[in-house]
This record gives sequence, structure tokens and C-alpha cells, in this order.
Amino acid sequence: MEQKIICRGFLYHQGKTLLIQRSLTELTMPGFYELPGGKVDFGEDPEEALKREFREEVNMDVEIVRPYQIFSYVSEYTNQHLVEIVFLVRLLSDPSLIRLSEDHSDYQWVSVKDDVPHGPLNEFTKRAISAGFQTVSS
Repeated sequence: MEQKIICRGFLYHQGKTLLIQRSLTELTMPGFYELPGGKVDFGEDPEEALKREFREEVNMDVEIVRPYQIFSYVSEYTNQHLVEIVFLVRLLSDPSLIRLSEDHSDYQWVSVKDDVPHGPLNEFTKRAISAGFQTVSS
């Protein structure tokens, strides 16, 4: 068993947040929607890791505002202890220039009024989205 640190970004833009769909070829949770982000490499700063992940996954530059939620859980899919830090981020790129990585197949901009996107979400992502909208509205 190993431990992994994951950073995700709640990108709030014009009343919506960006969700990306994992490719159906992914081994872990194929087809699920998630907030952009990913693994922090050994020795890497979590904020720099999140900026890198946004560039790699959606071809966008973001500014880190602040963390707003932390999850710690053991994944039933990978048998790993995961610590996930969710940050509020601000867009620095043109949103029309989104280009998905090969690890992702679709994206959606979801508003607070949307219960869930058109596709599967895990409970951690649902809670992170809900808390993100609460954070930006307070």
C-alpha cells in the first residue's frame, strides 16, 4: 500500500465550474467526471503541481487562490491512501482554448443549479463541488 497526494482545482468562471471526464481507457474510474488536477510528484509543491496539471489536462493557466477542502481516504480501486487537497483557482487563460489531454474525453461547465453533470461523479467530487460553490458565494 502506498500514499499519494492529489491536488484538484475548483475553477469558478461566470457562475460555473469546469469538470473533465476521464477517458474510458483509464484504469481508475473510467468515464467519471472530476475537477482538473492530479498527483503531486515527490518533492513538488502542491500549488505548482496543480498549475502543471491544468496545463497538461486542459491547456489552461490558472492562479491558485487558496485551498478550501481536504479529503483523506483509502481508495477501493487502487488500494492506496489518498490525501486530496482541493483549491479554489482563478482562470488566467481564454476558456475557449480548452484542449483536453488524451486521458480525458469530454468537459462540462456546471453551475450551482445543476445537481450533477451528465455523467458519473464520485462522492468526494460531489462534496468538493458543493463546497466550492459555497466558498465562492460567501
